[in-house]
Amino acid sequence: MEYVEKLGGYIADVPKVDFTRCDGRNFHFDEVTSFNLSYNNESLTITGGWSGFPLAYIDTTKTLEASMGIANVPLEMFEMAYATNATNGDYGIRETERFEVETGPKITIPYEVKADSVKITGLTESTETTVSAGKFKVAITAATAEVAGSTTVTFASADVTVGDTVRVSFIRRIVNAERVSISTNGTSAKGELFAHWPVYSSGDDCTEASEKGRLHLDIYRVRATAMPSLDTSYKSAASPSVTFGGMDPKRSDGLMWNLYYEPFDADGHIVKKSGAEVEW
Repeated sequence: MEYVEKLGGYIADVPKVDFTRCDGRNFHFDEVTSFNLSYNNESLTITGGWSGFPLAYIDTTKTLEASMGIANVPLEMFEMAYATNATNGDYGIRETERFEVETGPKITIPYEVKADSVKITGLTESTETTVSAGKFKVAITAATAEVAGSTTVTFASADVTVGDTVRVSFIRRIVNAERVSISTNGTSAKGELFAHWPVYSSGDDCTEASEKGRLHLDIYRVRATAMPSLDTSYKSAASPSVTFGGMDPKRSDGLMWNLYYEPFDADGHIVKKSGAEVEW
């Protein structure tokens, strides 16, 4: 790759982002909706003399931040930022729904629920053969390879009437779910961040045919400082975001981050050039 100071083109798109976590796992995000990079250098001002103007500026704190938002809600973003890995299996989670009372009187929950997890306001669960007033009875049908699980809740005729709606809370079985678990002693992830922008020859034509090159960003060491969030609103797509803070990579060459420009020729191919400096 060839590094140039002036691109002579337009960046009118978001990058693709790669993050290599310290444990070696790589995360790739190609549906990025926003990406912001900021570098700040705070300094201490030394003044003196009759003029009162500064005599010197002494660097105190340098900060490098990269933040990105994505269009979908992948669990990979949470795995990446919280330095954890997803697991697959059957899990239980509490839900509350309304069901219409059928002849019986009873309701049918189309899920396999956890035993002793059904809660109905004003009623208590019973194991009696005949359901008495103020109580309900639960019968669970476990799921099989061919048939989904279900649960039947039977009431006393004195408590409900066919056609009534009953609000029921329960812990249902989620089959073959992917789960990201965040522990109390967990920490944010560290790693290396890469971003790749297309550079266009025109600010109007932003297609692959008008690409004149690629701009690549490499930050050698970052840490997730603002963890993924889920800001949702009615009928609007959620756009999770995460922020990384740059850290001193403590490299022998003293480098913190690099920008590379990779030029294309007129046919859209990478320009082949020889160079004395080779870094892998």
